[in-house]
Amino acid sequence: MTTRHALITLAFLGSINTNAQVERLLYVAEDHGFVYVYNINDSHRLLRKFEVPGTGSYKGVSADPKRGKLYLSSYVGDQFVCVDLQSEKIDWSIPINGYPDSHAMTPDGKFIYLPKRHGRGWDVIDADLKHVVATISVPYGNPHNTWCSQDGSKMYLSAMGNENLYVADVKTNAIIKSIGPFQPDPGKGWGWIDNTINGPKGIRPFAVTRDDHYCYVNLDGVLGYEIGDVESGKRIARVDVQGFEKIRGGHLTASHGINITPDQKEIWVSNDAGPYVHIFDRTVMPHKKVADIKLNRRNGWISFSIDGKYAYPSCGDVIDTQTKKIVAQVVESEKVVEVQFENGKAIHAGTR
Repeated sequence: MTTRHALITLAFLGSINTNAQVERLLYVAEDHGFVYVYNINDSHRLLRKFEVPGTGSYKGVSADPKRGKLYLSSYVGDQFVCVDLQSEKIDWSIPINGYPDSHAMTPDGKFIYLPKRHGRGWDVIDADLKHVVATISVPYGNPHNTWCSQDGSKMYLSAMGNENLYVADVKTNAIIKSIGPFQPDPGKGWGWIDNTINGPKGIRPFAVTRDDHYCYVNLDGVLGYEIGDVESGKRIARVDVQGFEKIRGGHLTASHGINITPDQKEIWVSNDAGPYVHIFDRTVMPHKKVADIKLNRRNGWISFSIDGKYAYPSCGDVIDTQTKKIVAQVVESEKVVEVQFENGKAIHAGTR
């Protein structure tokens, strides 16, 4: 074997060995104070579960591979909790007055934006200082969901009872734009406060494209989603799921779950009570429905693996995104995040 061929062979074998060492784990935080850990590479086999004492009823989860931490928004104790991924023990926690909800972090893991549902804004937490360093307020509604732009420069903020999606600048922590208002069906707000059709008519889960051109939002009373143009700040279209009865699910609305596949080609939207996930091709206009997947139980959120091979509806079904078939089961939860490890050290993390 020539020296050149030997070097090529060693490089090839080295790449195989490196890939073989990558451990892909799915962390699923269920409401009773436990986090379940599954091996994605081994058909989502359950490896273990660990308790996070004094916490539960989680409203958000994220992971920071740089610091090796798992973060939880815990309604039990109204607190934001940091768990060390190595020890699987609580590292630190801080009190959050006003119902900590679904947070998002900047890509470098430095700042976490945490909505307070019973407040009027988002606390900005410095992960190194371990305390709140700023607050962002919205005009009305109950802060609920958060999404970070791909480049980490913007945070998208939505509040229940508010028909607008807000954009905050991460450098200044000031709202720089609103998108909308989005338009639920008249008289069908399906309010989450009093369980009547006369309640607030606002945004539920939403998703934003990686290029920050479009946002897709679930709305009270809408089976499907609406499309917003981020640059202009305008609502531009409605996509209704046709052929299915519009029924309130566990979140007192029809669709409470939407996400974009990592390749940006498809939109997966929840039929909360159906129970179904409906898939639309977003590469054509108007968006074309390509599949309906019947789930094993009600669903209220949709996440994806980092590589986009698997979809994780919150009902616990694991779906192969290519075949559109259910291939495994995990514990039921909306709080799901993938973390990848190499030689025992966290190297990558997904998002909800």
